[in-house]
Amino acid sequence: MNASRVPLVLMFILVASGGATFLLHAPPPVGAQTTLDRRQPRLMTEYKWASLTERQRDLYVKGFLETVSFILYSHSRREDAGHSKTFSDWTTCAERHALSSWQTLDWTIRGETQKTVAAQFYDLAPLVCEDSVGKGDRKGRIVWLLKEAEWKALSLHDRAVYLMAYVETVFVATQRAKDAMNERKLDICLASVGIEGLISSMEQTKVEWQFPLPWSVSRALGATCKAAE
Repeated sequence: MNASRVPLVLMFILVASGGATFLLHAPPPVGAQTTLDRRQPRLMTEYKWASLTERQRDLYVKGFLETVSFILYSHSRREDAGHSKTFSDWTTCAERHALSSWQTLDWTIRGETQKTVAAQFYDLAPLVCEDSVGKGDRKGRIVWLLKEAEWKALSLHDRAVYLMAYVETVFVATQRAKDAMNERKLDICLASVGIEGLISSMEQTKVEWQFPLPWSVSRALGATCKAAE
């Protein structure tokens, strides 16, 4: 493996490895169609993805990119130069590459239809972001692609697409951290709450637009999971 790609290959596991505290305080629930013994979220299925418009797929990608940035930020340590570099490089990658760069190749090429969209994007990150390694400006800028006006103009269906991206992204981060306890907590919450409960919670949550949307989603979904306990 090319040594220059190692940071982005490992960053998801390394960043998520301390995720227990974050996930317990802000569990990213929601879902539909989940199997507890396999713990595989079934939010954005291959059939649903195929029915999305290009704009809706872009919404999912924005949700993925912003949520990874949120997770990275949640575990940021000012004294850790390596983490600061990874965080900055991720922002550069998200801003530099077209949203269409993120493709569901495991579905189309390998036929792995049980894999979530977020899990496929995680695996694709080293390739998409290869030319962004070491190119971050180290200014601590977060990924912020979805602005207030766009969110307010979205239908509930379109908002659900973004929220599915958030949930699937945090879920796969938990899986790759091998955090079995929190993985199961999330899975149970997904089965209990459903996407309708998530949308309802978001509609009742005041979005803090001084931050990207995942900051508010984490509060809304955390409250929803707590209520479902």
